[in-house]
Amino acid sequence: MAMKYIACAAVPLLMAALPAQAVTVEQLNQQVQQMNKRISEQNNKLRINGFASFGMAISDEEMAYNGVNDEVTFNRFSKMGVQMSFNIDAKNSVVMQLVSRGNEGWNTNAEWAYFKHDFGSGFSGKIGRIRLPAYQLSEFLDVGYATPYAQVPAETYDSLEPFANMEGVDLSYSMDLGDNTALFQVVYGRAKDDEFDLKDIIGLSGVLQADTWNVRVALSQASVSIIQADAAAVVTNFYQAETEDLDGNFASVGFTYDPGDLYFTTEYTTLEADGQVVDADSMYATFGYRMGRFMPTLTYAMAESQDDDERELAPAQAAAIAGASGGAFTTADVLTGAAGIQAASDRNTTRIGLGLRYDMSPGAALKVQYDIIEVDDDKSGLFDDTAWATNVLTAGENPDGANILTISIDTVF
Repeated sequence: MAMKYIACAAVPLLMAALPAQAVTVEQLNQQVQQMNKRISEQNNKLRINGFASFGMAISDEEMAYNGVNDEVTFNRFSKMGVQMSFNIDAKNSVVMQLVSRGNEGWNTNAEWAYFKHDFGSGFSGKIGRIRLPAYQLSEFLDVGYATPYAQVPAETYDSLEPFANMEGVDLSYSMDLGDNTALFQVVYGRAKDDEFDLKDIIGLSGVLQADTWNVRVALSQASVSIIQADAAAVVTNFYQAETEDLDGNFASVGFTYDPGDLYFTTEYTTLEADGQVVDADSMYATFGYRMGRFMPTLTYAMAESQDDDERELAPAQAAAIAGASGGAFTTADVLTGAAGIQAASDRNTTRIGLGLRYDMSPGAALKVQYDIIEVDDDKSGLFDDTAWATNVLTAGENPDGANILTISIDTVF
């Protein structure tokens, strides 16, 4: 009987507890939904992309051209990078790009590290470590998959490698022009490596982008200082020339036409600088034709120094330098040394490249490239400058060209 009363009394208590339990479960469901929403929002804020190039290269010349000689190299053009973009909100974001290169011992460097703000109405700004918009391929130079080349035309892009990035600010403006888009950039900052220090860099670039073609123009100037001890000593002692705060100017014009099957791109650059820094013009043009997953290409490239006579050492200067050496050098010694130094920096180079790209899958491409290099008028081009100068000084024989085979697999992920 007592048990019956207890059971009857428990029924109201249980009925009263059920709504409270139901509310608790509903709250838990809401909390789970909110957490899932936050996770989804975080995933939308953070984007991680990557790219990589792995390959090999070999030349038929013992003296290295653009870092490639007659011993096969697997690291000259190999690299891997990760880019992380975090959207703080609709207008602010932070970007970092980390790249490891085989020819740098696979050490990882921050290529990009900047804060970006969208001002609205087409204006945006960046501050931090940014890309110098000097060339047509500047923005995606490290992303081999985005180009048709196993190695880009070094006659033009060799000058970019040390100064691809800079610490500074970037102001950009984009606008629609009918069916086309125009993008303008202004940058200011500084770039420095082991040999040169570029201060007060001012860069301007403009791009007009259509559905099947684009045109790009870029101008930049900087105050250039030679900071490598050996190079600075050579310039100071042999040429009695300044090594600090030299004016440097650079300009490039590029055009790409890509309606689908046919592919054509070209770029012309010119570099002028005071003192013993080489003034040079360069260009390349590439024709390609897509046939399903295959695209054969033909490239012509050239580079030529424009101030060879201006960098020559006059006999009177050589005699003065020899006299100042206290008998350590004769005038002939100085002239010979200066000739070797100059020959190692002069350029008159052409490249004819035959390439084939095979798109293995979306995001992966196999490339084979065979380059025929010719060097005219005993000028080193991109051959190893130390080895070239040594041969000049010792009456050794320098090559007049090289044939280079490059094979790579380029990916994005």
